[in-house]
Amino acid sequence: MSIKAVHQNSLSLSIAIPTSFIDVSQNKAQKTQQIGRIARAAAIFQVDEIILYRDKPNQKQTKNLHFISRVLEYMETPQYLRKHLFGRIPELQYAGLLPPLRTPHHPLTKKSKDLKDGEIREGAVYQKEGRLVVDIGVESPLPLSESTASHLPKRITVQISRNKSDKLTASPHTSSRPQQYWGYTVSRLESTLGDFLVNQAQYHFIIATSRRGVPLENQADLIKRQWQTHKRLILLFGSHKEGLSEILQRDKINMAAHVNHSINLVFNQGTATIRTEEAVLIGLSAFRFLERLDD
Repeated sequence: MSIKAVHQNSLSLSIAIPTSFIDVSQNKAQKTQQIGRIARAAAIFQVDEIILYRDKPNQKQTKNLHFISRVLEYMETPQYLRKHLFGRIPELQYAGLLPPLRTPHHPLTKKSKDLKDGEIREGAVYQKEGRLVVDIGVESPLPLSESTASHLPKRITVQISRNKSDKLTASPHTSSRPQQYWGYTVSRLESTLGDFLVNQAQYHFIIATSRRGVPLENQADLIKRQWQTHKRLILLFGSHKEGLSEILQRDKINMAAHVNHSINLVFNQGTATIRTEEAVLIGLSAFRFLERLDD
């Protein structure tokens, strides 16, 4: 194999992580930073979706689930929209410790004169003086040409138009997704991971990460071909204390019967355990590298 040139439209890649991954940290500040590392890894390697699942059936993990999802959603939201969409909530007490994502939908341009005709931005719709306007992170909100917003403020993707008189307006972006990487979504499983694997038929290509799995290099060619066929790949990660096999055994689920591959990301690892955020960074790096290999 050889490495081919980087292309703009990467194959879709999603991750599923357990809510217990933050339990290794002792306080909320450390947990917040730990979640931030997941968000940064997801943004760096252009993850489309982060799926959160409960992995401790005898413990109430609702608090963890809500906390993790709120921090992840906060980080994915452009800074200028956060005042509209997030209030003073306990989960964001240590948000100041989080690093910026610096993705294409987190622009640094703050002056309307620097906006380009046709530029895509994230905005928040609200009512001002009886009309709908959208805050896109410049000095003043722009008039919104059309909207069906029923609950305000509402986040929306808009396209900027500049007419011959240099007047700016914004209209809802009609395409499904901008060509550039536009952040991740966060999903919370209401059922168990086992139910998800059995019932969610839309996830056609699923790879489990496991210390007992096959080294990635042994299956690289096959996985690359299957990924190109299915387009979307979802990587499953276990916790720092339990692997996916142990988690799924409680649901009486045979992991091998419900995943396409079980892959060992770190053959002959030098530590007794690998934390979830470490495994995520390793796994995403490995699979994006795999994507760039020529057959």
